[in-house]
Amino acid sequence: MIGKIRDTLIGLWPVIKTYVPKTGLIIAVVVAFLIGLIWSYLVDPLTYYDGDLRTLGQSWQDEWVRSIASEYQLAADGAVITPEFRQNLVTKLSWIDNPVEVVNRLGLMQIADLANEAQVLAPPTPVQPSILATIRPWLLGPIVIAVGFVIGSLLYGFYINPMVVEPIRKRIRGSQGTDAAGAAKIADIKAARVMAAKLSSDEAAAPTSNLGPPVVRHVSIYQPGRAYDDSFSIEDAKKDDEFLGECGAVISETIGAGQPEKVTAIEAWLFDKEDFVRTLTGVFASEHAYNDPAIRAKLAEKGEVVVAKPGAILKLETNTLTLQVRIVDMTYGTGPLPPNSYFDKLTMELQAWRRSGAPVGVTQPAMPVPAMPATNYAPPPTAPVYAPQPAPTFAPPPAAPATFTPPPAQSMPSPFAPQQRPAASPPPATYGGGLTPLKPPPLQSPRQDDDPFGGSGDFTPVG
Repeated sequence: MIGKIRDTLIGLWPVIKTYVPKTGLIIAVVVAFLIGLIWSYLVDPLTYYDGDLRTLGQSWQDEWVRSIASEYQLAADGAVITPEFRQNLVTKLSWIDNPVEVVNRLGLMQIADLANEAQVLAPPTPVQPSILATIRPWLLGPIVIAVGFVIGSLLYGFYINPMVVEPIRKRIRGSQGTDAAGAAKIADIKAARVMAAKLSSDEAAAPTSNLGPPVVRHVSIYQPGRAYDDSFSIEDAKKDDEFLGECGAVISETIGAGQPEKVTAIEAWLFDKEDFVRTLTGVFASEHAYNDPAIRAKLAEKGEVVVAKPGAILKLETNTLTLQVRIVDMTYGTGPLPPNSYFDKLTMELQAWRRSGAPVGVTQPAMPVPAMPATNYAPPPTAPVYAPQPAPTFAPPPAAPATFTPPPAQSMPSPFAPQQRPAASPPPATYGGGLTPLKPPPLQSPRQDDDPFGGSGDFTPVG
């Protein structure tokens, strides 16, 4: 069960990782929670008043009993102990934990009878908190806060933001943003739409694939400084926008240091809803990354590695989908790093098709060959060469005409055994140097093909 959950999360990770908060942000939330605990427990704790005596420490409960004993002793010395006064002292003793044990431990035997009466009225002694209960807020609290924060971020990214926040933001601003990031995003979207239209016209003029029109076509443009993590849905418009899966591209590997990041490899991925336990990936690597054994070995763990150059194609296939990622245009960055080591711009075309035929990795069973109708054999002009076999030995035909004797009922002669011939008949011809004689079908029986007993059966109609 745990293995299936792990495989499912691994398969869905490229889809949900966009909405998962960064590790640093999760740590910041947990640290803020711990600071709140320190402040509330140590720096500025709560001050209780008018509380229950049972919440006091044991030393303060002992002082309470001593004060009751002093009050009782003063009343006894003045001989003014009334039933109301006595009952009042019993009630006060019942407010602490185990009054009999406290009175006996302090040696205040003058109020022992009062303690016995108060013991009946006193509530049971509460269980002292364990070490685990004491540190529970410090352990369980951060875990609950971290998990709740991640779940809240996913719900916000998948439902609240696209359904509530984004429509309100668009209505207020009138666009997808007025800041520099919003303007850059709008520019990227417009450029991708223009490029997709151009690629569609080029595809119509000169198809780049023999798979026919794709279900969807998307364009992904990488530029330095952008939080590059594109994802696109695969929906079949011909079937009421049926959801088939998702595809996209993300930064796979960087090189060097500083900002913006120097991207040396970009990873393309395909998610098929019919195969949700895995996500197929492939990598476009720069020439430097492809020729570096260490970087290439690291990238090979993610899937097929292809050298990035205009026209390079990366194909990913599941049981029902085929994704073709093609580099339309690219330029390398220049700087102190090795030449052709990181991208300055990369434009990719992502096309997806439904697969038809057998699933990947499954071989179609061979079609059964229909049985050919039996025909009379005619020897070829030239006898084929066969491996030498010992020639069968036949008994010479009897001098007198042979009398046909039916075979025993329990033994059926082979239909391929040679038949007895009249004495005057010449020996049958053989082919291939010692093979079984080939005899033409007898002319006297028009239904020879229907007799599997080599002429030994009687098929004369009755009646």
